[in-house]
Amino acid sequence: MEAPKWKPTEQEREVMEAVWMQVKGACEKLKEETNATDKHVKKMLLEMADRYYSKKE
Repeated sequence: MEAPKWKPTEQEREVMEAVWMQVKGACEKLKEETNATDKHVKKMLLEMADRYYSKKE
């Protein structure tokens, strides 16, 4: 049986937008200051998410 689909509240959407802007800015700064490409940043973010969620289960 599938879990019910999560639907964020307006407040949760605002928080997610603020966090996304911070992450996006940090990624752009990383690319400016290093030779990292979009591919490298994507891999880094996926690894971070995998590490976080693997501890939650």
